[in-house]
Amino acid sequence: MMFQRECIVGKKLLPELSVAIAAAAWGLFWIPLRAFNSNGLTGSWAVLAQFLIPLLILIPFALLRLIQKKPTGIGQYRTGILVGVAVSLYLESLLLTDVARSLILFYVMPTWATMLEVFVMNHPLTKSRGISLGLGLLGMTVIIFNSNTLTVSLNLGDLLALLSGILFSFGVLRVRQANETSVFEQLFAFFLFSSVASFFFTLLPVSSLGTPPASNQIRQLAPWLVLTAAGFFIPTMLVIYWGSRHVNPGRLGILLQIEAVVGLGSAALLADEPFGVRQAIGAVFVIGAGFIEVLANSEMVSMGNRQIFTTE
Repeated sequence: MMFQRECIVGKKLLPELSVAIAAAAWGLFWIPLRAFNSNGLTGSWAVLAQFLIPLLILIPFALLRLIQKKPTGIGQYRTGILVGVAVSLYLESLLLTDVARSLILFYVMPTWATMLEVFVMNHPLTKSRGISLGLGLLGMTVIIFNSNTLTVSLNLGDLLALLSGILFSFGVLRVRQANETSVFEQLFAFFLFSSVASFFFTLLPVSSLGTPPASNQIRQLAPWLVLTAAGFFIPTMLVIYWGSRHVNPGRLGILLQIEAVVGLGSAALLADEPFGVRQAIGAVFVIGAGFIEVLANSEMVSMGNRQIFTTE
């Protein structure tokens, strides 16, 4: 009995621990991304490489699935494009504004999700969700409002971070509504449509989005790109997609917030960027809003489950 209980606990803890580690790793991703940007793979080209190399690694497995007449994930194009554009914009923002600002403005995402569900889908605005909404908007205001000049201060990176959070909210909503797909389908669709979105950004005539790298720079960085793809990007996304099937949504949402905590902490320690009281307050508001939103969703799900149970 003791051994069986330990096995059950282990099966529950493994997905949670795996997701927590993957989320923490994502909080540090700004470091290699900026390293590539500093070594000739600039702007959108640095972002494109992060998606394209994993895609090339996964293509043989996708072809094998086609031969076996199994779906590859290409059919998930609507959700894939939304999420792909959102994540591409988020990574772009990490290169165009302070890491702390990018993280905080992206993580206003639960606020947009709440607005979407309340005002578009007619979900009830509960007290906890109202508090979450208020905290998210307060956190955003603290970051973008300049108290010295009494003006809103937004650069291109800030705007991309905000837009990425909005688009990601729509993408997550579609994921929840979509039929269940395999982990490989989700993984392949993510890298495929993120690559497409990132390639589109390289075509835009905006100097701040980077310039094409020289061939010798690509050769020099290629081993590091493959290492990042095989050692970080594919494993972390695989773990997150796998873990999402074995961790309840409420706990999963809390575990994914670790990315913001680790990202903000690492930026405060390692990035040569301002991180003071204003950034700290904004971070507390936005992360707090995310926690409350997750808990509010968990309560609604559990209430719905009880109602289903009693009506049966």
